[in-house]
Amino acid sequence: MTARSLPRLLALSMALLTAHLPAQAKDATPHQALDTPSEVLPWQAVGRLELGRSGFCTGALISPKLVLTAAHCVYDKRTGALRDAQQITFRAGYRQGRAAATRRGKRFRVHPDYDYGGGTNSYAEIATDVAVIELEHPINNAAIRPFRTHRKPSANDRVMVVSYARGRTEVPALEDGCKMTHAAADVLHYTCDIDFGSSGAPVFVMTHQGAQIASVMSSTGTRGSRKVALGVAMGPSVDRLIHQLNTSNAKSKFVKVGGATRGTGVITSRLPQIGK
Repeated sequence: MTARSLPRLLALSMALLTAHLPAQAKDATPHQALDTPSEVLPWQAVGRLELGRSGFCTGALISPKLVLTAAHCVYDKRTGALRDAQQITFRAGYRQGRAAATRRGKRFRVHPDYDYGGGTNSYAEIATDVAVIELEHPINNAAIRPFRTHRKPSANDRVMVVSYARGRTEVPALEDGCKMTHAAADVLHYTCDIDFGSSGAPVFVMTHQGAQIASVMSSTGTRGSRKVALGVAMGPSVDRLIHQLNTSNAKSKFVKVGGATRGTGVITSRLPQIGK
């Protein structure tokens, strides 16, 4: 499927999913709260990514020092400017006010084609909505095992999502059994139930080597009358972000500045975030 075919197939209203604290409770969802040590243990490399005073996203360790998340999480919604990496805090396995490990950000790298500006949330933006944050110090804890990345799932593959979100801000939740329905360009459509705070949440596929990250949640929207979750596929562009952080001067703020918008013909409006 090409980007040109999207306007004929989709009419989407989308929202970025950065949460602003405090959040209100929501109705029952298909999520399993990981609220005991044994339940959270396999997923402790997923954490709450706190964005100063402006809210939080979800992120996941892909190495002892690198966190995968959504690109829009490293931008200040009010100003449109990139955040200071040191004002971002990753709390691995965060649960009820405590974390298995806490680290500040050091620097980050954003997909080179991502454009936060423009006031719209287009397919071109969602397809590149991915960033990698380098932590100030690695998390070297045998109980916190970083996840490998995986190429995108096939249509109707079963996936799992672990995230923090509105109504479940203090405990991570697992949704096991939602599906990837199809891919449109590099945007993956899921049946998963995500909400504000789920931005950057890892989408897992189960392999013989365990759970691996196949996608990063970006936005939510509607396709016809049906709600969909929209994620970014893993691939060479994410591999390059990781390589650049691993090989560049560790003292530099290696971040993307500027960028180009690639039109797909599908233009959508952002929905309001949760207010404080």
